[in-house]
Amino acid sequence: MEKAYRNVSYLFGGVLIVVFVAFYKTYFGLFPQFTGITTLVHIHALTILIWFGLLIIQPVLIVRKQVALHRLLGKATYGFVPLMIILLVLVARSGQLHEKHLGIFLVNILDVSLFTAFYSLAIAYRHNPAYHARFMVITILPFISPALGRLPQIPLPAGTPQLLIIGGLLLYERFHRKVYKPYLISLYIFLSLFLPLLGLFLFGMPLVERMWQVCFG
Repeated sequence: MEKAYRNVSYLFGGVLIVVFVAFYKTYFGLFPQFTGITTLVHIHALTILIWFGLLIIQPVLIVRKQVALHRLLGKATYGFVPLMIILLVLVARSGQLHEKHLGIFLVNILDVSLFTAFYSLAIAYRHNPAYHARFMVITILPFISPALGRLPQIPLPAGTPQLLIIGGLLLYERFHRKVYKPYLISLYIFLSLFLPLLGLFLFGMPLVERMWQVCFG
């Protein structure tokens, strides 16, 4: 792995801390009784923690030249990530059936789609370490909205945190290896999903209502 990305585990660890703080009141702080928390939510939370654990440990394995273990864990995600995506969808469905919220419904579509796309690209470029590493970094993007939505609100337009992250990574590349393409692709994917969904939220709520009925009605 490139020297510039050897410490990327700290970034993943930092995002994990933000997720922990964001979900402390509604999940982690309920330990050990976890009153009112369903088995589905427990399994979902476990898969998210495992994913962050993998993001943190995989760069460390490369730095320590434990390439075989890195590849073995990478191959294990071929089965683990589809399960994780299914759980993301099931948890979103459970939340919508408990309390209908069309805005969150659109955010769920965005986040699941982004995670699927970025992980797929990371695997597609697994033989190109520079691209693979960057697409793995950007898989944290879909976890930003659920976390920030549970923290004290900062008045930012929708999509701003994600754009700031991608912009920051592009700026980082400007002064380092200048491998822009993965982040430019990520920016294109984000905007191609975010802008139509934002348009639906602003101007097409009757269509969103019909979409919700198809999924959950």
